Amino acid sequence: MSSAPTNQKKRVFLPCARSLSCFLFLAGSIGVFSNTADAQNSTPAPGSDLPILGIAQVTNKVSDLDKARAYYGGVLGFLEAFDLKDAAGKVTSAYFKVNDDQYIELTPNLRPGELVRQARIVIQSSDLQELHEIYETRGINPSAVAKGPDGNPVFRVTASNGTNIDFLQYVAGSQQSLARGKYLGSARLSTHLLHAGTMAKDDEARSFFQDKLGFGRRLPGDRGDYIELPASDSNLETKNPPLDPKNPATLDQYTREVYGAVYHFSLEVADMRVARDLAQKRGGYDDVRVRAAMGRGVRSWLMHLFDADGTRTEFLQTGTVDLPPFTVMAPGAPAPPIPPKANGQYGWP
Repeated sequence: MSSAPTNQKKRVFLPCARSLSCFLFLAGSIGVFSNTADAQNSTPAPGSDLPILGIAQVTNKVSDLDKARAYYGGVLGFLEAFDLKDAAGKVTSAYFKVNDDQYIELTPNLRPGELVRQARIVIQSSDLQELHEIYETRGINPSAVAKGPDGNPVFRVTASNGTNIDFLQYVAGSQQSLARGKYLGSARLSTHLLHAGTMAKDDEARSFFQDKLGFGRRLPGDRGDYIELPASDSNLETKNPPLDPKNPATLDQYTREVYGAVYHFSLEVADMRVARDLAQKRGGYDDVRVRAAMGRGVRSWLMHLFDADGTRTEFLQTGTVDLPPFTVMAPGAPAPPIPPKANGQYGWP
């Protein structure tokens, strides 16, 4: 992020992107709403009048940009809208477009053994200067507003859990504005980045996001975006057989997979079977890798994929399904769902 401050006070209001759905769901141990009724009956979250539109992007560190491109472009179907280069012409980040307002940024700077692969979560504002002033009065200590390398004004808040939260406003001439209406390929498995996850191990961390930043149960704006705050996650890359957290021989791998699962992002899909089958074909995955199932705290189909560095992509189907938790969508051709085992485990495999 550039350090050159800007004193521009002019306020520009941008149209908000439309969400695919108004439904919100809980996918982890700490989240938004556990069912549709909660969403309908909830009161507005504190800070709902903040000039925030929703999630603009999630930035993930990767170890190999070519392998990452094969996943984010080849499997997820997102087009690379633009990249940023250093003075030597080396790519420092690549932007994959979800929709006109949302991106996944990849930075090829992941160090060996680095646990947290999420570099930042970026929030889109309709009035960045006003938002900056509000956060200053709340004592959050935002950085100065500066012009970012993508051409947009931006400021940063470092959350109490160490997560970098950047706030930006799209302006004319920026990379995102120049790409508006372009790079919206039909191969995308999703057109809505629904939520981003970051680790919150205590009430202080959760309070910082929900109360001080004013994110509440969902972000202000009409997209339905939200930030999920799990302390841990059991949706690991190793599915069959799952890793034993008490086994010293695999403890390092288990810990790494937990971090990759917690620091994730979620994509909303209209039809999980279609998304599952396309992902399986493109990635050459076996049936277990693309297992779609009913989650514990959400009455909808969920699927979890992982990039080459173990960062989780969650897929969540719009709308509720009247099936018990741990029910599995039958692999292969359409068939009746596979019920869970009596002890609350997946019925397959």
